[in-house]
Amino acid sequence: MEAKVPSPTIDKLEDCNSVTKHEDQNLNERTTGDVLLVTKTNHVRRIPVPTNDPNDPLNFNKWRKLGIVVTCCWFSIFSILSLSGTGTFMNTLYEMYGAHHSAEQITGLSTYPTMVMAFGCLGLLPLSFVLGRRPVFLLAVSIAFICNLTAGGSKDFRGHFISRIFVGLATGATESILPLILSDITFLNERSFFFGLYWSVQNGVSSGILIGLSYLVAATSWRWYYWLFGITLGVSALMVVFLLPETKFFRSPTSLDGQVVYTDEFGTTHIVSDEEARERWGNVQEHVTVTTEKRTFIQELKPWSDVTPNGIQILASAYMKILQALTSPGVIFALMCASISLGIGIGITLVYSTILVEAYHWSASSVGLFNAGVIPASLLAMFYAGFCADKINLWLARRNNGIHRPEHHLVHLIVPCLTGVCGIVVIAVCASHPEKYSAWGLVFGWAIYQFSFTCILITSTTFAAEVIPQNPGAAIVAVIGGKNIVSFSASYGIVPMVSKYSYMKAFMILMGIFIAIFALGVPVFFLNHKWRKTISHRR
Repeated sequence: MEAKVPSPTIDKLEDCNSVTKHEDQNLNERTTGDVLLVTKTNHVRRIPVPTNDPNDPLNFNKWRKLGIVVTCCWFSIFSILSLSGTGTFMNTLYEMYGAHHSAEQITGLSTYPTMVMAFGCLGLLPLSFVLGRRPVFLLAVSIAFICNLTAGGSKDFRGHFISRIFVGLATGATESILPLILSDITFLNERSFFFGLYWSVQNGVSSGILIGLSYLVAATSWRWYYWLFGITLGVSALMVVFLLPETKFFRSPTSLDGQVVYTDEFGTTHIVSDEEARERWGNVQEHVTVTTEKRTFIQELKPWSDVTPNGIQILASAYMKILQALTSPGVIFALMCASISLGIGIGITLVYSTILVEAYHWSASSVGLFNAGVIPASLLAMFYAGFCADKINLWLARRNNGIHRPEHHLVHLIVPCLTGVCGIVVIAVCASHPEKYSAWGLVFGWAIYQFSFTCILITSTTFAAEVIPQNPGAAIVAVIGGKNIVSFSASYGIVPMVSKYSYMKAFMILMGIFIAIFALGVPVFFLNHKWRKTISHRR
């Protein structure tokens, strides 16, 4: 179910340094997060600055980069689907385990693995800083492959549950290592395309496969659900071995047009003044010349990489930056928005098959059609949260003397907030009154909610990254990883609430929480700018 979120990207940023100084002399480029990508002569600067090392991931040819992108997309599609697709046969799981396990325990087969994705994300990402992307990715794909096979062959609930927990941990790579790998191989002006390709292909293909999964389970058994993903993830392991070389590459800070460009461990590109660069690293060269030979294909197959020096210090620093990001009111708000929208979405996937089979008398093989509207909804969300949001940002910037502020992104949340409420209401009404309304009302309501969900994740994550320009990578990890933990309470509580109250009351409770959280966006919009100025003065 979980839609993925495009990492924040920048197509073109003007040099706003002079305007920013006019607003506040104490703020500089580190505070605003502005980057000059396009010069006055309309030249696009290649940032990060590539070396002449043939092993630099930025120097990979287009076919090598395409193979890496396909490998990342393949794993993300099938690992996430192996977790989220259980909604297509949740009714079967209730019948199979209901005699000896509570509804909450059975629901945990879906909610707990989704929650532990956050621990996988927060554990695998810093590990890749030290050991390298390739060995950690190989570890993740191997665990996902093996544990899908053990889940399919499980003899009891306990074995089934444990296998899915490990799949959840491994799937955390899709929200941590894989975006980092894409950052390693792309320039700043290319990331919009590559990240858009990663997320949109994932959403579109996943939605199409979801429709067919219910037919597969009905025609065979629930075990074939896992064996299918065992096969696809086995292919994924081979793709990682042969198509994805190590992309961790140390690139020295480089001087460019009077500024210094460097990339941090999160894959985030920073630009600082020459003066600050000298304070950090001493003299910085304009271009670093190396004489390294290109690794052969056989050498690239090596499953391990060189360990980064000062690995323990880097691990500690990464976690410290993530904790620091959580002190920002903007990051906390973005985390809450993403969490409640995800939690309600997971909750809906836990009950829709039961509603369609028991209340609307659909066959078990047809419940996958519930996701028929997700593909167009996701495309529409991409258009709104991408193209339309850019236009809104430009309009707001012009009204603000040409200055773009991160809080402008909060305006984009008005439409997904309203559509999210509409989607919840439609689903609640149709679930409560099957004698009055068509089952296609549920499909329509789910499509509306998926539009809202995707827009919220894109916008909230983009906002979080801009709120802390000095540390956007950590902010993104905090929101993307943390949402799986915080959303657990909403998704886990849906089944007991339905049992105690009704579908209508349960969804109205969740809708009330949804509205209350988004209402916090009003004070954040007006007050968070003051918080950012206060923090910048302290630094």
